[in-house]
Amino acid sequence: MAAQSNRTHSRSPLTQALKACYPALGTTFVLSMFINAAMLASPLYSMQVYDRVLTSRNVSTLVMLTLVVGIFLVLYGVLEFTRSGVLARAGVRFESALRRPLFETMMKAELSPQHRMGQQVIRDAETIRECISGGVAAIICDVPWTPVFVVLCFMQHVVLGTVALVGAFVLFGLALATEFYTRSGVNEAGRLANEANRFAASALRNGEVVRGLGMGDVVLDRWSGAQYAHIAVHSAATERGAALHALVKFVRLTVQISMLCAGAWLAIDKEISPGAMMAASIIMGRALAPIEQIVGQWKRIVAFRTSFNRLENLFHALPLGEAPTALPTPKGNIEVENAVIWPPNASRPAVKGVSLSLKAGESIAIVGASASGKSTLARALAGVWPLRDGTIRIDGAEYSQWDQNVLGKHIGYLPQDIELFSGTVAENIARLGTVDPKAVVAAARAAGAHEVILRLPNGYDTLLGEGGVALSGGMRQRVGLARALYGCPRLVILDEPNSNLDEEGEKALGRAMAAMKAAGCTVIAVTHRNLLLAHVDKLMVMSFGQVIAQGPRDEVIASIRGNKVALAATTERSVRNVTSEALATG
Repeated sequence: MAAQSNRTHSRSPLTQALKACYPALGTTFVLSMFINAAMLASPLYSMQVYDRVLTSRNVSTLVMLTLVVGIFLVLYGVLEFTRSGVLARAGVRFESALRRPLFETMMKAELSPQHRMGQQVIRDAETIRECISGGVAAIICDVPWTPVFVVLCFMQHVVLGTVALVGAFVLFGLALATEFYTRSGVNEAGRLANEANRFAASALRNGEVVRGLGMGDVVLDRWSGAQYAHIAVHSAATERGAALHALVKFVRLTVQISMLCAGAWLAIDKEISPGAMMAASIIMGRALAPIEQIVGQWKRIVAFRTSFNRLENLFHALPLGEAPTALPTPKGNIEVENAVIWPPNASRPAVKGVSLSLKAGESIAIVGASASGKSTLARALAGVWPLRDGTIRIDGAEYSQWDQNVLGKHIGYLPQDIELFSGTVAENIARLGTVDPKAVVAAARAAGAHEVILRLPNGYDTLLGEGGVALSGGMRQRVGLARALYGCPRLVILDEPNSNLDEEGEKALGRAMAAMKAAGCTVIAVTHRNLLLAHVDKLMVMSFGQVIAQGPRDEVIASIRGNKVALAATTERSVRNVTSEALATG
């Protein structure tokens, strides 16, 4: 079991992304070795100036020593610049390696309430990238050279080495104390910040309701309370961290003064030279600098660890499978067997044991009372929500045997709540892919939206979303239908496609349904209204998540009309309302 867990861990996308950075991090470690070696030029220069130049008063020796140390300082600057560039490229490589699995896992997490984190996933990945490309990785690469500098202090004199060693241990203990006293506060502050941000984002999304119902003061009070809790915890953690950081600076300066004091005492006793005293002081400062910097960066280190653990747990909870074998373009034969569907956050299934069979080119309307499971079934047929039990097959292959991105290109899905992306109308219709003008216009014509789109300020080039035009509900529905029909999909799923349409829009939708049928598309339409029934071959009636009638349209309508199906009173009224005009026209 442990071996299997280790293999799973090694296959984690986060671990793989970090492994992609190993060559760059190894290069950084080697560069750090030369950087720290170049830093020895300064103490050696001080030693030579105090012990040779001042005693000999030789200006030429001073000039040559200064030129040599200048070369080493230039080398030090070049190496520092190179190390920063290597770490920046390592951060880019990490982000590139993690981008796709992170996005796919984030999309899966949106369907899993216990793992849903929203934009926190992106912030966690950004935190890790910044620690790699920022100063934290460089500091960590400098820490292993602290013992080397302490040994060099011992080489000057055992007393100097002892002072440096004690100082290093004290600073390391303060670093551990920083971890102990700030970890819980930083984690709690992050949790409270996420809660406050989620509430603020929810309030912004529902801005019309907040303003229209006079909820502004209440929403402000709740958000202020969440912000106050976050700021209180964050301030307390920051104060503790600042106090420890100040203590670290005090200890470092104390150790440095102690080093100078001990060196001066030894120099007075002529056990070391004044130059050795200065060199040991500089070397000790370099030895303690990484530890002090780590304490200063501890908040980012804790954030790195928290983000890493959170992402790693998410990747293990929602693993990404291997890419399935590519299958041929589906024709549109749909088979649903005993489908059981639990919506996210639901305590019970919304669809229970539904079966359905459609041949390529057939169409069906799904009707029933509100909350009968129609939209839930439509989402599952579109591959949006997974099944808890049962199977959905297209041309004999289960949805799990398809790459969802590939299968989605053969499916046209119009959700009940239509969201359009920031971009042009043409880009939205083309599903944000490369815009094929002919295909875009063809889809818009098929959806009956071409003439309406031409009336927009810039036609198909009209910008939507932030900074663009805000479309009406009916217009969004037409553009959404055009997006669903883009690329001639073999399966089209329409969830309340005429809920926001006027009379002209409904007529255009009717023509689109007839065109889809003529093109051989398999069409599944969820509706509460009667227009679509004239354009379908079959009818399914749902109630409380189950199918209570299904079959050819006219037979089901006749059965309902003759009260041969035992329907609940609310369901019967709903279905009769939907089928009334179809009966009159049929």
